[in-house]
Amino acid sequence: MALLVGERPAQTVQHTAKRPRLDGLDVLRGAAVGAVLLGHSWPGIFQGAGIVGVIAFFVLSGYLITDVLVGDIERHRKIRYGRFYAHRAFRLVPALVSLLGVYAIVELATDVLGDRSKGIVGYTVLAGLGYLKDLPLPFDVSMAIGPLWTLAVEEQFYLIWPALLVLALRRNRQGRLIGWSAAVALFLMSASVLAMVTLAPQLHSLVYALPTTWGLGLIVGSALRLYRVHVFNWFTGRWLRRAALLVSVAVLAALIYFPKANETPAFMFIGGPLAMAAAAVLVALAASRTAVMPKWTRPVQLLGTVSYAAYLWNYAVILWLNGGSTADLPPLIAVSAIVVTLLIAVISWHTVERLGRIARARFDQHFSARYHPDRQPAGSAASRHG
Repeated sequence: MALLVGERPAQTVQHTAKRPRLDGLDVLRGAAVGAVLLGHSWPGIFQGAGIVGVIAFFVLSGYLITDVLVGDIERHRKIRYGRFYAHRAFRLVPALVSLLGVYAIVELATDVLGDRSKGIVGYTVLAGLGYLKDLPLPFDVSMAIGPLWTLAVEEQFYLIWPALLVLALRRNRQGRLIGWSAAVALFLMSASVLAMVTLAPQLHSLVYALPTTWGLGLIVGSALRLYRVHVFNWFTGRWLRRAALLVSVAVLAALIYFPKANETPAFMFIGGPLAMAAAAVLVALAASRTAVMPKWTRPVQLLGTVSYAAYLWNYAVILWLNGGSTADLPPLIAVSAIVVTLLIAVISWHTVERLGRIARARFDQHFSARYHPDRQPAGSAASRHG
């Protein structure tokens, strides 16, 4: 049980700052996207796997993005908004455009899903590029971009959180920021879920994707970063870290079998917060780890490296291979979809996503030469986190 169990957290912060990438966080990414793949491929068995993986991504994203923003504030006494949003675009847009481009070509040429006949190909591309999939829309979009609701939630968080964070840090009110943000998220989630239960139970898929339903996970991750010194000190003993790891993994493993997790209020009020707490513990253990991850975790680390494209493509691949349905997948189709998804993800990482990384590096060189001509560009926190 060496996984995420290392030496003292005080050593970790100093050590990991020198490493280009935290491999423990890649393990979490890999495990999270693995849960999503299980949920998509065997929805009858792993009914809660998809949302458990998504919640883990939300907590991790909140931690990493807040880390980037806090680092900017500490070094420059402000957030360089242009650079921040440019970095997010270089990381996210190339793979997204590739998916939507291939989707449009396939559907316009073959109409496998019937989207050309329905006249929704253009609307689908618009909703995907505009990060609108989590909102009620006045037009229909394809099932192929169903998972993009999570990306929309994150992007909308990125629009709001930086300004709130810099304001709170300037006034030393980060505790109030976390408290009020969590309270607002919980209130809006409760109101939407109760409205669904009492007025329109059939709209569970709409409520499930709203930015307020799972946005608390992003706030939990952000709070973990803001108070990581205190949190890391909670896990100073090897046996305590081991126990925290076992309990957190057990909680998440149990929740992946939660029946009808995407439509039951019980999961939204109980299962979701439990998953967020467990994911936060795993993020803390990974981020405070000093030792290199065991070699046997290497496949999961590699999956974590290509997790973004794997997440983007898996649902569309399943639909194309299974004639437009995600229910009752034959075992051969389920396994084939995972294999094809991973193949596409690896290709994406080495092609379009690589171009994004190159463009980001050149942007940083230009940015540094223009605003800091006396400095050589150095690796940024954003580049360490992919």
